[in-house]
Amino acid sequence: MPGESAQSPLPTVTPPRLLSPAKSRLQSRGNSLPEDAGNRSPFVPTPDAPRPPTDEFSERDPVFLTDISLREIDTINETGEDTDQPDARKHRSEDGEEDDEEVGSQIESDTESVEIDADYDTDLEMETDKWLNPELYDHDTTGVNRYLRMCQKLEIQPITYFLKHMQDKELVMKYHGLGPLGMKAMADPLEVNTSIEKMDLEGNYMLGIGAKYLANVLKDNVYVTELTLSENKIGNMGAKAVCDLLMENKTITYLDLRGNNIEDAAADDFYNMLSSNVDLRTLILRHNCFEDEGARTLKDALADNDTLTTLDLSWNHFQWRGCCQIAEGMAENTAIKYLNLCMNGFGYKGSEALEEMLKENHTLLELDISFCQIPLSGAPHIASGIQNNDTLQKLNIGYNQIQDEGGYVILLGEERNENGPMKYIDFGNLTVKPKFETLAVSLKENRNMTIRYGGVMLDVTSFKSAKQDLWAAHVNDPMTKLTEWLDKAGYRLVDLLLTFDRDGSLNLDLEELKAGIHGAGIDMTDLEIELLMMKLDDDNSGTIDMKELMHGNELNILEAREAQRFMEDKKKDDAERRKLSKAGDAKDFHKLIKEADTVRPIAMV
Repeated sequence: MPGESAQSPLPTVTPPRLLSPAKSRLQSRGNSLPEDAGNRSPFVPTPDAPRPPTDEFSERDPVFLTDISLREIDTINETGEDTDQPDARKHRSEDGEEDDEEVGSQIESDTESVEIDADYDTDLEMETDKWLNPELYDHDTTGVNRYLRMCQKLEIQPITYFLKHMQDKELVMKYHGLGPLGMKAMADPLEVNTSIEKMDLEGNYMLGIGAKYLANVLKDNVYVTELTLSENKIGNMGAKAVCDLLMENKTITYLDLRGNNIEDAAADDFYNMLSSNVDLRTLILRHNCFEDEGARTLKDALADNDTLTTLDLSWNHFQWRGCCQIAEGMAENTAIKYLNLCMNGFGYKGSEALEEMLKENHTLLELDISFCQIPLSGAPHIASGIQNNDTLQKLNIGYNQIQDEGGYVILLGEERNENGPMKYIDFGNLTVKPKFETLAVSLKENRNMTIRYGGVMLDVTSFKSAKQDLWAAHVNDPMTKLTEWLDKAGYRLVDLLLTFDRDGSLNLDLEELKAGIHGAGIDMTDLEIELLMMKLDDDNSGTIDMKELMHGNELNILEAREAQRFMEDKKKDDAERRKLSKAGDAKDFHKLIKEADTVRPIAMV
């Protein structure tokens, strides 16, 4: 209005704008920047990006994009407003650097593409899980890392030999002192091992629990074919674990469990395994504690199994009853070719069972029955079995009490078996007589056999069981020769006396008897004439009269009758013996042993 003084216009007041908490915090951070922040981007590059050459930026603590929570950025993007932020979309300088506005828009577009998920698995969480469960992220197929972790977990020292040979086809770790814990540590990497085909862990004292650790990881293994766990004292517990393993595993063909204190209680487990497993070929159970009760169960297993080819039951605790059970099971078996039963108590009854086994079994190639307490009376049964067997090629019967006569009849049984394939017989250190050696040399030359025995002793006849051959004694008696000449010449005894008596005394002295016999051409030596004189001179007068001649003739007639009966019995016995010999009956070999010391009189007797 006129007259009024000019006044300055009122300032325009813009009411404060309500901002969200997120935008407020973002703007407060922008206001805290230096005064020249308008010429720069509000986002500081990452440490990998090039920094401006200004001193101010080098002194400031970097503010990274990650300092602002992703949810705050999301809130800002939803509003679509960023006017409250300082204007930082200006060009930096004229020296050709990148446009700040383009960088800012690129960062905003990158943040808009981030989608927030409550269950999102970050890299940090993945690293934590990998740290807590390294075995889930271990791609080592050799099993080395698994073994080292298990050793660390069990607080035991890793075995360098195992680490070096873990990828070999054959792992031999004898007497490394593993124990149950060492076996547990080894079992873990074996679960993924695909290289080992033969595993020998003899003498590591793993006990039953260690055998269980190993058996559990080998159930699904299809690479291991031979497993040796000898001398580990696994006992019945470990035996059960191994048998359970073989009921599922179809690749193991060789199993050695010797020296593990396995007893009769585990026999049922072996029966179940042998009845169901058709892949196992070799089973070694020597040096264990099986007795007669367990033998009954093993007998049924042998009768049912038709795939096992090698069985070693040596050095167990079988007595004759248990040995008979094993022999009966083998008589029904149709697969086993190699059987070792040494160092068990067969005795005489067991040798009878062996005879039946050899007669019935037609697959066995090698048999070891050394150190089995087989007596002389049991040798004929072994000989009978050999004579009737058509497959056995190798026999070890050394260190039994069969003596020379027993060894001889066994060789004789093999000689009588014309189609026998026997190539080797081992009698140990048996000392034999010349007739044994003669027969052995004959078999070597004619059949190319190898026969092992001890030295050769002198052929000295034992008269304890001597039996005189009456017929041979009668035929070679000088009185028989004299009476035969009389019969041929048609003389009587009195004619003999008158012809030989030169001095007419009706008595014959030794000189007259010699002269008369030589003059008549009777085939007698001087020694036989002297024996005749001693036999006829009853009163020891040095002369023979008519009465003594007649008495001597009567005795000769009686001896002839006895000799005739003896000869008839002998003919019958020989006919029966020929029948028994042809059939390979043990009775024939028994008679041979009894007749081994029979005295065969020579011409002077």
